[in-house]
Amino acid sequence: MKKGKFIVIYGVNGTGKSTQVEKIIQYLEEEKIKVNSLKYPIYDLSPEGLFIDKYLRDSDFRKKNPQTTEELQKKYAENRKRFEPKLKKILEKGEWVLAEDYTGTGICWGLTWGASLEYLEKINNNLYQPDLSILLSGERFLSSLEKGHRNESDDEKINISRNFHELLSQRYGWKSVNSNQKIKEVTEDIKKELKPLIK
Repeated sequence: MKKGKFIVIYGVNGTGKSTQVEKIIQYLEEEKIKVNSLKYPIYDLSPEGLFIDKYLRDSDFRKKNPQTTEELQKKYAENRKRFEPKLKKILEKGEWVLAEDYTGTGICWGLTWGASLEYLEKINNNLYQPDLSILLSGERFLSSLEKGHRNESDDEKINISRNFHELLSQRYGWKSVNSNQKIKEVTEDIKKELKPLIK
């Protein structure tokens, strides 16, 4: 049986990733491909996922559980590693996985909050590699932001992270799609990047 493909959609918060994941799942299903969607981190996966979820969304929890950027990013990497056996099982069945965010997200946000690239690449080094990574590149849509979320409430940090996404896209060879088009146009551009994998 042919192994399934692992596709990752990157972009700063509010660039339409969730919307495009839904559109691309529909497209792949029309192509008779069985596809699963993921959103990293896996929040319901203990112990890291639950901690990260609380840390991002609860300022009192953050005050009571201070983390260095390195400590927090290690939890993200461990969360990805803990889920990896399940990811591989899905792919081995010939099913595809379409993920919103992955290792690149951790590296971008880790850099934004002051960690070194060397450290961030080291803790993510042995994780499963995607078959295709796509960056939704553009200004974020403010209507979709989550109030109180650590990574969505600081415009300066968002802009820094956006710049790191662009730089890492070049470093890692991500495909870039302009997110500031009509939804249908963004979807069509993503489809063009997927077509070589659909045989």
